[in-house]
Amino acid sequence: MLDAWTDDLVYTERFSDPPRRIEGKDTIRPYFSGAFDFFQMTLEITAVHECVEPDKLILEYKSNGTMLTTGRPYANTYIGIYRFRDGRIWQVDEFHNPLITERARAPQE
Repeated sequence: MLDAWTDDLVYTERFSDPPRRIEGKDTIRPYFSGAFDFFQMTLEITAVHECVEPDKLILEYKSNGTMLTTGRPYANTYIGIYRFRDGRIWQVDEFHNPLITERARAPQE
């Protein structure tokens, strides 16, 4: 997945608690890889919005899967603002509902 990203990428999740900002491909690789220890899911792009700025694209997408640690379903919606440099992704601002993530992480009673 990271082949399309620049080495100096910047990834933010503004609605995480606390908000998350990760810089650099070497820093984000373990973050994304570690997510698969908790989530089994697919992502589906549901809408693409071209912008006036030629190096920006807004995507809407959704996840469908399971939180492996609890067995609970995980289905969230996302908006990602993608910025490009030299044909590669260099910045992503991702927005999703953190309450859905917390519900999936909560132990089953």
